[in-house]
Amino acid sequence: MIERAFLGTVSFKIDGFDISLMTDRLRKACKVISLYTKGDSIYLTTFGNYEKKITKLCEDSDCICEILQRKGAVFTLKKYIRRFGIYFGALAAAVLVFILSNTVMKIEIKGTEDEKLIGEIRSILREEGVHPGSYIPSLNCLKLSNAVFTRSDGIAWASVGTSGSVVCVDVTEMTRPIDAEKTRIPCNIVADRDCVITDAEVMVGRLDVLIGDAVYKGQMLVSGVIDHPGVSTKYYHAYAKIRGRYEESASFFQPYIDEKSAEGRVLYRRTLKFFELSLPLFGDVLESGREYAVESSKVDLKFFGIKLPVSVVTYRYTEIDRSTETYT
Repeated sequence: MIERAFLGTVSFKIDGFDISLMTDRLRKACKVISLYTKGDSIYLTTFGNYEKKITKLCEDSDCICEILQRKGAVFTLKKYIRRFGIYFGALAAAVLVFILSNTVMKIEIKGTEDEKLIGEIRSILREEGVHPGSYIPSLNCLKLSNAVFTRSDGIAWASVGTSGSVVCVDVTEMTRPIDAEKTRIPCNIVADRDCVITDAEVMVGRLDVLIGDAVYKGQMLVSGVIDHPGVSTKYYHAYAKIRGRYEESASFFQPYIDEKSAEGRVLYRRTLKFFELSLPLFGDVLESGREYAVESSKVDLKFFGIKLPVSVVTYRYTEIDRSTETYT
């Protein structure tokens, strides 16, 4: 069935003087699908690649050959093989699909529902050249993530990537400070560690220890609950300055040779990858002998949503400056 679909079939009607002899010749000349005689005519069906051979055999045998039918994909394609408009249209469609598969169609921002913050992020991306219609392989996702993070005061973390024709921006909002309770809530003051009280200055509350007393960690020093004889109990937010004496030991270590490192300039370079082959594109010039911390992000080229073995890799190089300080 596969052979018939690709090679096609041809049906012949052959008329001649010696039918039996011609029948034997046809069996030897081609791969027969069907062969029978009717009256003085031979009806043959064979594969399309034998058409010229059968026609030549009939001419050499002084037989009349008539092609009754042609079937198969090969004959259908022959009808359109010289219609160059089809090729141009297919090529134009392939180019258009390739371009659209690698063009930004939408920008999604996740991690926040603040419309003002979303508008700010979109504005930053627009200034960096990211908008519907941008060419995806030209995007520097590492640089875009850093731009969103550093230029927005409301962002604590940001990551920019691509998914198909969508630019995905994941952010974490800055934690908003909680408003302090302004009402006076009753509270006590307790000792932070074991010590001997050496000084006490109470502005609000009742001091429950004496100067010179030894107290333990967690012991109440100033109470915010004060009972007045004949009057209802009063609750206060205790406030006091209390000092104590205690002993504490600490250990310090400092090596004679101290190595320090600091980050310097940030440089970017791009590489076109085709399977395992890497072709450098463009970017900043790296200094030989310098130490760099390297990060990378990859954007795959797609066709009809299918990843091609071609991608653009962006490398971020951060200069590392190391210094050594020697102590005596």
